[in-house]
Amino acid sequence: MFLFKTNFYIVVASMFLVVNLTNAQRKIYLSGEDATTAIDWGFKISEGRNSGFWTTIPVPSNWETEGFGDYMYGMDKLENRKLPVGNYQHAFNFSPKTNKRYFIVFQGSMTDTKISVNGKKVGLHQGGFTEFKFEITDFLKEGENNLEVEVNSSSTNESLVAAERFADYWMFSGIFRPVFIEEVAAEFIEHVAIDAKMTGDFDMWVYTQGVKNATTISAQLYDKEHHKIGKTFTSKITSEKTSLSANFKDIKLWSHEFPNLYSVEIELKNKKETLHTYKETFGFRTFEVLDHDGFYLNGKRLLLKGASMHCFRPETGRTLSKKDMIENVRLMQDLNFNCVRASHYPADAYFLRVCDSLGLMAMVETTGWYRPLDTEIGSKLVKEMVVRDVNHPSVVLWSNGNHMAHNPQLDAVFMEWDIQKRRPLKNEAKNNDIFANYKPAWDIVNTTYYPNYESIKKNLFEENHIYMPNETLHALYDGGGAANLKTYWDLFEKSKVGGGIMIWALFDEGLMRTDMGYTIDNQHNKAADGIVGPNGEKDGSYYGVREIWSPVVIDKDSIDASFKGEIAVHNKFSFANLNQCEIRWKLINFANPDGTVNGHRTVALGKVVADVLAGAKGILNINLPESFVNNDALAIEVYDPKGLLVYDKRIAITTSQRPVFRASMEADFIQNKTNNFSLQRDNITLNFDENSGQLLSVLDQGKESSIKKFPFLTFEAVDKNLVNNISESSKATIKKEGNQWIIESKNTKGFDFIKWTVKPTGEIILDYAYTLTKGAYNYAGIGMEVAASDVLRKRYRGEGPARIWKNRTEGGTLDVYAVDKLVNIPGEVYNQPEFEGCFAPWNWAVFYLKNNLNLGFKNNTNVVLGVLNPINGYDPKFASWSYPPQEGLFFFDYISAVGSKWKAPTEFGPDGQPNQINEQVKGSVSMFINWNKPSGKSERVNLEIE
Repeated sequence: MFLFKTNFYIVVASMFLVVNLTNAQRKIYLSGEDATTAIDWGFKISEGRNSGFWTTIPVPSNWETEGFGDYMYGMDKLENRKLPVGNYQHAFNFSPKTNKRYFIVFQGSMTDTKISVNGKKVGLHQGGFTEFKFEITDFLKEGENNLEVEVNSSSTNESLVAAERFADYWMFSGIFRPVFIEEVAAEFIEHVAIDAKMTGDFDMWVYTQGVKNATTISAQLYDKEHHKIGKTFTSKITSEKTSLSANFKDIKLWSHEFPNLYSVEIELKNKKETLHTYKETFGFRTFEVLDHDGFYLNGKRLLLKGASMHCFRPETGRTLSKKDMIENVRLMQDLNFNCVRASHYPADAYFLRVCDSLGLMAMVETTGWYRPLDTEIGSKLVKEMVVRDVNHPSVVLWSNGNHMAHNPQLDAVFMEWDIQKRRPLKNEAKNNDIFANYKPAWDIVNTTYYPNYESIKKNLFEENHIYMPNETLHALYDGGGAANLKTYWDLFEKSKVGGGIMIWALFDEGLMRTDMGYTIDNQHNKAADGIVGPNGEKDGSYYGVREIWSPVVIDKDSIDASFKGEIAVHNKFSFANLNQCEIRWKLINFANPDGTVNGHRTVALGKVVADVLAGAKGILNINLPESFVNNDALAIEVYDPKGLLVYDKRIAITTSQRPVFRASMEADFIQNKTNNFSLQRDNITLNFDENSGQLLSVLDQGKESSIKKFPFLTFEAVDKNLVNNISESSKATIKKEGNQWIIESKNTKGFDFIKWTVKPTGEIILDYAYTLTKGAYNYAGIGMEVAASDVLRKRYRGEGPARIWKNRTEGGTLDVYAVDKLVNIPGEVYNQPEFEGCFAPWNWAVFYLKNNLNLGFKNNTNVVLGVLNPINGYDPKFASWSYPPQEGLFFFDYISAVGSKWKAPTEFGPDGQPNQINEQVKGSVSMFINWNKPSGKSERVNLEIE
């Protein structure tokens, strides 16, 4: 048996640094406060890995991530496995006071938890995700105390098993959130519920226990610097729930943009003294759900924008550190969210404190993924959830279960314990009728999951219910997420009943498994649902969501010498004037393909003062030097009132004459004496086909490279019976005009024409045109065969760093990027940004191949750069794309849309449709091969002189 001790005296000393009021409640932690401070307790598990003997385990933790029991995804079949029971033992020194009462508090223990102190049974709690407590005043003794906890990973309550142990996410077990002893006075304030409105009206329910001598309750408000706000206000104790009210002037409101917080100190008094002091943090704000209209915060209508999120980390499961929770909020703020759906169970208490302080609205949900809690156990758990979270200003809505887990009988429980009467939403599965068999006292907010474009239009413009799909644009692999989000969001902004969008989901929830070579297991396509990867790896949807939901929008993409310094801007903040933001401008010059640096240089900078009200359009006046025309781009950065960078726009300056590809020498290409269609310059030989004009091969120092067959026509018609003849050939021509060669062919290999212009500078220009049979195509363009194994890395100037699809073009930032070729398989191997796929817009690109062969391209029209062959994850459902099967590089005139897990791209509206090609297509790119290499090679001397 292992009995690990907590040094009570050290913990108490630290508590006095925070609270020096002897009659205030105190917390004495028996566990760590989070994953990084977990404390070892004695532990034995009944089944699975490392079962049947006493050892130790960190508390808090999930025992699966600590090497015990079995890994189990929620929908796994149990086969012959038994659900384990874990036994915990912990010894701690304690010195109870005679005039105090003590409660042991568990913030989360999965699922049935039996507690004993010093051999005496304290109580049983059922339910894994809510905070619960038992009084242990009569169980404690002076000196060493022994705590024993039995945790059954399942439950004897069938409703809890159905609600908590069957779900489309990882199942975890054990004491996974902190445990502490709460010390209070004999007569004490148990908890409070606060409603602090935007008007300054302050109402509070104060719940008391053990009152015998106390007669009044008084309260005093403080600001964040602990200055008194207003006067103390008092009420006589009426029962176990006493109401207090007051009004305050000139208060600062809480919002996601201005997260102003206050605190209230509440005193339980008799005529002579203060018996107990209780402190709570809150914010003044009013959140309203106006039926048939929308959501209002502090009188402003707003759309909620965010994603569903679980408490999760690959190495620690549901047990998070405080740093993890702060990072989660920061990540969502980087994505320009204003809200998060803390889905499928209540989030950590500390997470909501972070939402309060950093400014992020939250929707908090009862446990239950597929089946509802029964009313008896559900009422207890809803009470525990609401009592814990009622005072968070960040909490604006409750969620009464996930899809098909709604129990309408629990609505009244929310209302009973929530002084603010926040709306408990019903969530509904994608194929169900949310209005069937449910008639609450309010109009139903339509949260039905995974709508298509047509149902979104209907719900936003034909129906009259607030519309907020609480799971949509399923972000499996590289699909969904931001794909078609702009199309959807434009509709929501125009609608009179738009409520917002919650994307499914924030993270890929892959679990790190020691039995799989210490790799992350996403259960293939079950858990790889995120806008970002398990450790926050960013794919294209991350950047797309960030731009689409930016609170600042500038449409201008380029300027020239006629620019007078005025740029139109749309302020989409809900409350902030742009004069409350910091706006910076920079003139920047990008790195070029000849050098080794990447990114850009800032050559001039300044600040912009703009007075544009929230929700309004206005002008940024930027005082640029006259020399701005000689630079590559104007960058505009907007930092919100909290200091977060929310918008970074790079506007190209089209008058810039800065060189791009520079050759170290000019030398004519020489025609081969025996083959007119073979041209050589220095060590590079170009061999063209005399019939098609196609570049058949490239030789470097007389050796064949893997560069072949450029261009070939590549396309994919939706109708597989559509006929396009690409086999016919004619006769090409070659001639010299001045010091450059011209190679042309017509009506060959599917092209209307191919024209090469080979210059002595090393630039090889390809102009082409083709006419496909009229119809719908997934993609169309030209390609070059290059062995993928020969391509080592790339550099390019364009919008990046992530790839795009037809229905996800937003999110790129203009810069110079360098990326090594690394394997990337969505849901399996995370090496962001992805090397393969479609990239645009772009100016130039360089590919570094084996044997020091450099291959460069310049975009002369608006072709999309296609890099090798992107790999999709296992069984992507509809989260897939169309792309040429050949290995190589591509220059697309049309690219494919991408779907999401449950919807093909064609269901997402105009941007997700195939490309209608009804006329001739023209394009142009320039190619450079080893354009900037020295003509000679110096020999190394292996001699070192000291």
